[in-house]
This record gives sequence, C-alpha cells and structure tokens, in this order.
Amino acid sequence: MTQRAIISGILGLGLAIIIAGAGDGSMARAADGNPQKGRPIYEKYCLLCHGPQGLGDGPQGQLMKPPAPNFRSPQSRNKSDAELMNIIKEGHPNSAMTKWTGLLSEEDMKNVLAYIRQLSGGPEKGM
Repeated sequence: MTQRAIISGILGLGLAIIIAGAGDGSMARAADGNPQKGRPIYEKYCLLCHGPQGLGDGPQGQLMKPPAPNFRSPQSRNKSDAELMNIIKEGHPNSAMTKWTGLLSEEDMKNVLAYIRQLSGGPEKGM
C-alpha cells in the first residue's frame, strides 16, 4: 500500500466518522455556533424568561407554569445539543417555550445554542 493510499484511507475514515456523527445534518452542535454572536440574540429573545445567566430567573421565567429551566441544572446540562436545538427550533410542549423556526435563522439558533452552552458550563455528559 502506498503512502498516498494510506492517507486517502485515513481521510475517508475520518469523513465517514464525521458524516455518521452528523446524522441528517438538521441538528447543530454547540461547537458549530459562535457564542459571541449568540449573546445579543439570547439577550433579545431569551433573557426575559431564562435570565441573564441562564438560571431561569428572568422577569417572566418564574411566572410560567412550568417555570423556565435553569441551564446550569444537571437536567438541562445533560440534554444533548441535538435535544436543545430541537427545543429551540420546535418549542417545548406544555410550556411557554415557543418555536423559533421561521423567526430565527439556522445560524442564529446555532449561535444561541453555543451561548447557552457557555452559560451552562457545557454538557455534563457530552454530545
């Protein structure tokens, strides 16, 4: 086997791993977003419920039934990026969390997710 064939095989395997991990491509990973770009979006659309530090203590957050979640809680931190992105995109049933699809771009939602992960200290169990 030539060096070129070995390198090609390694690159192909790496690409296969990336594709397999990406699923259908519809769910973002926090690493795909920019938390600095996500912060102003979070402050505009999310802060009233989730609070400035993501503790669920925004002016509206505790008035809701159920209350807005604390992003630093293990329950929130243990959600995968795909789960959180789905909630951002589609809302959360039986709660005041609205869907943002159609109101925010895919890039904005990825950036907000990255900022939420920054606020929360990241996932406790990974992706």
